Amino acid sequence: MLSDFYTRDDSYKSYNNDILEINDEMSDLIIKLEQLLFTKKGEVLGSPDFGCNLDDLVFSQVLSASYIENNINEQIHKYCTSYAKFNVKAKVSFFQVDEFRNGCLIDVYVNDERVIGALY
Repeated sequence: MLSDFYTRDDSYKSYNNDILEINDEMSDLIIKLEQLLFTKKGEVLGSPDFGCNLDDLVFSQVLSASYIENNINEQIHKYCTSYAKFNVKAKVSFFQVDEFRNGCLIDVYVNDERVIGALY
């Protein structure tokens, strides 16, 4: 039986103060994906390659959506291997906000259902 600590902080929109541990694989996977996405490389002691560096990738201005997408998917496959029964895939797209600004949308799908969305 899977059991892990509930690691969301109170700033998360669906934070639940009554939960101490996670007992289902999907919830645990989503929390681990969020940690992976929003962690910079080098921030995790003992695992210098853990993290997607999203800020650096998105704002580099020279990387394509497919390069960022491949980078995220490589991280997912490297650090979320215990969830092989789930089909996890990231999708990255850039869009123009106005004539001076662009945006980036990063979506993560689990079994073809969007579970995480990040807008830059």
